Amino acid sequence: MSRIGDDGTVEPGTTSATKQAWVQTNEDMTALAEQRRDEGWETVAIPAAHTAPLSRDAGRDDRFGIVHVIPGNHADAFADAFENREFPRYEAYRNEVGQAVFFVTELLDPETSTAILLAGQYEFQNAPGMVNAAEAEGCLYTHVETLDGTILGSFRHDEYKPLIPDRIR
Repeated sequence: MSRIGDDGTVEPGTTSATKQAWVQTNEDMTALAEQRRDEGWETVAIPAAHTAPLSRDAGRDDRFGIVHVIPGNHADAFADAFENREFPRYEAYRNEVGQAVFFVTELLDPETSTAILLAGQYEFQNAPGMVNAAEAEGCLYTHVETLDGTILGSFRHDEYKPLIPDRIR
């Protein structure tokens, strides 16, 4: 199915390459989680139901960054892993397909050997406001929430460039 954009151009629906990129992203997340488990880490791997760049232009001046909306069946596992931990480190793994970024963010708490892995995807066209806020503040946030908007946790990234492709910086 195609959608016609505001400027009259036809925007293609989900392509085979896009579907394959999402499958590959989830497979990569699973492999990374297994690798961490083999190294003795406690891991939680969650594919987001929806991921979006959030800018201050969205109406909430206090929040910006990457928002992962996770399914309710993953909320308890996330909350258990997140509770009372710091997650001072992260790793980002990215792939760009068409006009989208597919990525895994691996949030790490070395003190407790806990890793939370989040798989997500967003379109380049939605990111400039988020990037502008990150550049102005010198940091970027990853937010995790449920479908009903309940915020489960947020992570601050002082070094945020690994999360943002060069072509949208």
